Amino acid sequence: MSKQVNPLARIRNFCLQFPDSKEVIQFGHPFFKWRDKPFAVLDENDISIKVEKESQPLFLEDPRFTKTPYIGNHGWITLSLNPPIHWEEVEELIRGSYEFVSTKKAKKRQ
Repeated sequence: MSKQVNPLARIRNFCLQFPDSKEVIQFGHPFFKWRDKPFAVLDENDISIKVEKESQPLFLEDPRFTKTPYIGNHGWITLSLNPPIHWEEVEELIRGSYEFVSTKKAKKRQ
């Protein structure tokens, strides 16, 4: 029998490796934030990440992605974490979201 990976534990470990990242519970869900800006949100079987609004339609062409309820108009997409989970892709998406949020905010401060 193969050992199942707890998605929350794996995502938590990955997200918290980024500088100035933290986990907070909001609306009953784990939010991973750079400073005070969220870059990933977990739900029961989904992960939501922030992308550039211009690239959101490209993700939504893939049936695995949906527009995140309530915050989708701000560039958020959701990916199901139902098995099989493609961890390399999930981590790449999280990294991209973190970089987008952290560099966007840093540019505003300049």
